[in-house]
Amino acid sequence: MSLAGGTFRASHAMEYGGAENLNPYDPNRFTPTIYFLYSRLVRPDNKDSPSPDLALSWSGNETATIWRFNLRHDVTFHDGSSFGATDVAYSMSFMLDPAIDSPLISTLGIVDHVEVIDQYTVDMHLKAAHADFPVLLMDYRARIIPEDIGMGIREKGIGTGPFVLSDLDPEGITRLVANPDYFLGPPGLDGIEVIAVNDANATMQALLSDQLDIVQRVSPRLEGLFRGNDRFSVQRFPTGDMNPIVFRTDMPPFDDVRVRKAIRVAVDRQKLINTAVGHGGAVVACDHPVWPGDPYRWPGECKQDQALARQLLAEAGYADGLEFDLYTTTLFAAGVSIAEVYQKQLSEVGVKVNIILAPADGYYGDVWLTKSACVGYWGHRPADQYLNELYRSGGAWNETYWNRPDFDALLDAARAELDFEKRKALYWQAQEMLFEEGGSFMPMHYINIRVSNAAVKNLDPIMEFAVPWYKVTKD
Repeated sequence: MSLAGGTFRASHAMEYGGAENLNPYDPNRFTPTIYFLYSRLVRPDNKDSPSPDLALSWSGNETATIWRFNLRHDVTFHDGSSFGATDVAYSMSFMLDPAIDSPLISTLGIVDHVEVIDQYTVDMHLKAAHADFPVLLMDYRARIIPEDIGMGIREKGIGTGPFVLSDLDPEGITRLVANPDYFLGPPGLDGIEVIAVNDANATMQALLSDQLDIVQRVSPRLEGLFRGNDRFSVQRFPTGDMNPIVFRTDMPPFDDVRVRKAIRVAVDRQKLINTAVGHGGAVVACDHPVWPGDPYRWPGECKQDQALARQLLAEAGYADGLEFDLYTTTLFAAGVSIAEVYQKQLSEVGVKVNIILAPADGYYGDVWLTKSACVGYWGHRPADQYLNELYRSGGAWNETYWNRPDFDALLDAARAELDFEKRKALYWQAQEMLFEEGGSFMPMHYINIRVSNAAVKNLDPIMEFAVPWYKVTKD
């Protein structure tokens, strides 16, 4: 039965070279299809706060070590089976299985076990207190799957979400159809096509030639192509999205904290934004990942200081200069321009940066987490998730190989602190430590410019992970 809503065409960048699969917990999870197929217990609202999805309400005990979740009734999976508490318990156990090597372990590894109270109630017992635990469940990968489905989830994609898998082809076109039994009501679209396009420029051309209905991130320089054009709708909104330059702290010369700080403070971040991204396309960040809209963001400043950079390099034994290779890719819209501006500014303090352009196809498998210096990308996350996922010792996605037990202890103390102001102070300490000693040059958070086909309606101008896709329609 047609819902008279048309087919929505989105793209994915084949970050994993065609190895993408539908296990939402997998390191090679197929984004963005997991947005459409699965539901979470808790989803972010338009203020980035926890709101109901499969869980209608929740509460913690006095010590924030046990959290109770009351679940929706009368929800079914795509295969017709009923959703309930045992599916939640199974999903949490599955996503935290070390054999899967899920990056979620860095975020949700605090869960010790899930106790099934009755068909629609679970208690999550934590290994340590966490005053903001429901925020972690907003993770875009923390989806609920059917009990005992096992690794079959990689191809079947069975969830409770607004769309159902029709055809799976990560290297071509993956097709989804509307789920008429979705618990929030039938979607406004007939279906969705997720099309493999592994280059930012090709993605833009596909939008302009009416082969795609949306591009999530458009350069400010290209905004003029769409603004005022009645074929397109343009939205601007702040995000936590960012393109850091990542240095492995376990490999020379970046194993020296003086080098790491020198090649960060040498840069004029606002000038980098204006040149590489475009004026108004981002806000300055100070080498930690917490975005300006987060209540835990450290208010510190990070002004350019080339004299200090030269001093630190000299102290580290590089008074006569330093040279290193920096990998980047056209997978990111500003991936090359960021590297070029960074290269130019570092040349002013005697550092030679050799830019190596790596293929977009398979960049995450061949470069990221492998090379000593590369341009990366992170989408929006709340403070606790960002800090734990990127920097907790031993984390699967600890891209800088940062290994600091004292930093981990700060994060643990912040999670356990029930007083908001005291908790904030601890998170501030963690972010300041990253600015002083960390391995990430994070110069900015993007002001997202999202462009869609004008035929697409009800696409709320909020962070993409929070979009209520079941409301979207297409004329």
